[in-house]
Formats: sequence, structure tokens, C-alpha cells
Amino acid sequence: MSGAADSVDVVIVGGGIAGCALAVKLAEAGFSVVLLEKSTRFRDQVRGEALLPWGVAEARELGLEQALLAAGGGYAGALVACGDGVSYHEAAQSAVDLSKAVPGVPGALNVGHPDACEALLRSAETAGAQILRGVVDIEIPAGEEGVIRFAVARRKRRLRCRIVVGADGRRSAVRRQTGLRLMSSTPRTYGAGLLLGGLPWPTGENAGGTEGDLHYLAFPRETGVVRTYLFWDAARGNLVSGSSSAQDYLHLLSSQFLPDGCDLGGAAPKGPCAAFPMNDSRCDHINPPGAVLLGDAAGWSDPLIGQGLSIALRDARMVAETLIWNRNWHPDIFRGYCAERAERMRRLHISASLATELRCGFTAEARNRRRKWNEEVQRDVRLSGPLLGNLAGPETVAAEAYDPSVIRRILALGEY
Repeated sequence: MSGAADSVDVVIVGGGIAGCALAVKLAEAGFSVVLLEKSTRFRDQVRGEALLPWGVAEARELGLEQALLAAGGGYAGALVACGDGVSYHEAAQSAVDLSKAVPGVPGALNVGHPDACEALLRSAETAGAQILRGVVDIEIPAGEEGVIRFAVARRKRRLRCRIVVGADGRRSAVRRQTGLRLMSSTPRTYGAGLLLGGLPWPTGENAGGTEGDLHYLAFPRETGVVRTYLFWDAARGNLVSGSSSAQDYLHLLSSQFLPDGCDLGGAAPKGPCAAFPMNDSRCDHINPPGAVLLGDAAGWSDPLIGQGLSIALRDARMVAETLIWNRNWHPDIFRGYCAERAERMRRLHISASLATELRCGFTAEARNRRRKWNEEVQRDVRLSGPLLGNLAGPETVAAEAYDPSVIRRILALGEY
């Protein structure tokens, strides 16, 4: 390692969706960018497979929609909400039209997470960013603002930069080494996922439903596979661990309403089966001196509501625009981004809590609440407000939709 540090404008730690999207925009704008990624190959992590309509709008703003489509992504224009005795076939007759959520956006964009990351990493490299993979031992020395150390290919490196961006996920080294504290909620559900082939799932239809003591979600892709998820009460623990996890998962999934012709006997797992406790988290501060966090590194919403990819792209766009529009990077440059993100995540946390109550309540009272909510929302659209924000963007819904009085009114539906 040489004594003098190489110098660049931006070092981005993490080559996932958020980090790559930011690298593309900054490199296109002429900044010198180095992106550090620990993996040498992206693997299926059983999450991050659907980009909801407001996230698609963010991808378009970033100029990345075509890269995601070329990576095997495809649109689903309908959401089939079955369960509680209503079959998939019956529910499909009144499916939610996802093309109405955001003008000009045809629906949700389903894409494999490893494929999307590889595509965006190539886009960043094409734009001029320097990509280093297999990076380990990242260190941000205390008292040396604008310096980052790491090792790659068994060689120690040191870079000096104007800003370090932490886009390195839930276990962010940047967050930890800059002394920021992550606060997480107590999990109320477990969630498991499995990528399946051999199912003739309608490619234009995402689905979800609650039947018995399980809630499921499904996101089919143009490539002929479908990402499925199952959720259950956290008190039951992990139901799909060990060598039989895929078989146990398929047994659980068989209790749910699936499209006609989707026989799980012919389903073939196309990736790992894994389960995680579902929760959300936040950081009170995401902009320490000389650094800024985005994506999961800055806190996440409960994956039950599928906002991770959209959050990552919004973060990347806002940070990119901030740096591009304000070439003199003063210490409080990210004040607007931090404030917007804090309110955005506050709303999504409320939405996730409500969605958990509605979708992952498995008692007779919860089933009654879902039935009454479905009836009432036809007469009073305000009752869908927090959940509409999951499709169109949390900022598009009136603030009162997130008021505790509205949430209490919804939750009280099962009581009378």
C-alpha cells in the first residue's frame, strides 16, 4: 500500500440496487466514482424481486428501466387478492389494476434480484465508474474524514474521496464504523421465500392472499419462474429450516389458493429456501461527517409490503441529484434528502404495521376485519390510503391517511 492516497470524488460501498443506481448517475455526470462490492457473484438472497409502480417511476427517472427489462424483468399489470375462502379464479375477476397507480406506468416490474444487480453494475461500469469486486476489510478511520481503507485481491488499498456512500445493506460497515445506531422493531411475522419453476403462472398477475394461518405473495417473471413468499405468526418460529426446507415450504404453500393448473407436484425449486423474521428499522441520523447512507444501510421497511427496491431507487435518485446540483458539497448538503427519507419511512412503517394487521391476522376476528374492510373501502376510499401509498408512493397520499385515528378505525372493523 503506497503512502499517498488515490483521490476520487465518491466511493460507494455496496454494489446492490441502490449503490449501482447511484454510481450510474454520478459517473454519467462526470464524477470520478469507485464502487466497492464484497461479492464476486450476486446470489439469490430470497428478497427484492418486485418493483412497485412508484419504484418504476424512479427507475425511469434514473434511466434504468430498460436495463432492468433486459435483465429478464417484465410487467405485471394486475394484483389478484384471494384467500379467506375466495379462490384465485374468483379473485382474478376483480383484480386490482396496477396500471392505474402511477400515470404511464404499466404495473409492477418483476425482476430477479441477482440479475438486476449484475445489469446495473454493468451499466455503472459502462458509465465510467470503477468497479472493484471481492472487497474485504473495509475501514473508515476515525478522525480521517474522506479516507477509506480496504483490501481487494489480497492487496491493501487506501482511497481519499469527497464523500463515502454507505449502500452496503442491513449489516452496513459504513454505518457501523461511522458510529450510527440502527433501531429495529420486534418481528411480528416470519417470512420465507422460494423461487419456483414448472408452474404455469399468468405472467401478468401478481398475487397475494391469506388462508388459514398463512399469508402468501407471488411475483411471476417473463423467464417462466415465479418468486413466492409465505408469512406466518412469529410466535411459531421458523417453519422451513434445515435440509427439508424446500419440501416443508411447498407443503405450506399447498394450503393457499393458486391459479388454475398450478400443481405444486410439478414445481421445481430454482434457488434456496430461506426464512427471516420480518421487521422494520430506522437510523435517527444517516449523514455523518463525510458520508451518507442509502438503501437498507439507512433503515428498511417491513418486507411484507415490498418497498425495498423502490426505496433504494428513490434514495439513489435523491442523493445523485443533490450531488449533481450542488457541486460545492457543504456539510449539510443532504438535509433535504434526510428529511424526505425520514417522513417517507415513517409513513411506510405505519403502512407496514397496518398491512401486518390486515394480512397476517389469522384469527376469526382478523378474518372478519378483512371482510369488513374490503366492503367499507368501496364506500370510503380513505380507508385504503396507507396501502395505496405502497403503490403510488407514500408522498402521494394525504397526510391524514396515516393519522392514528384512521388506523384505529380500520382496526376496529373486526369488533362489530
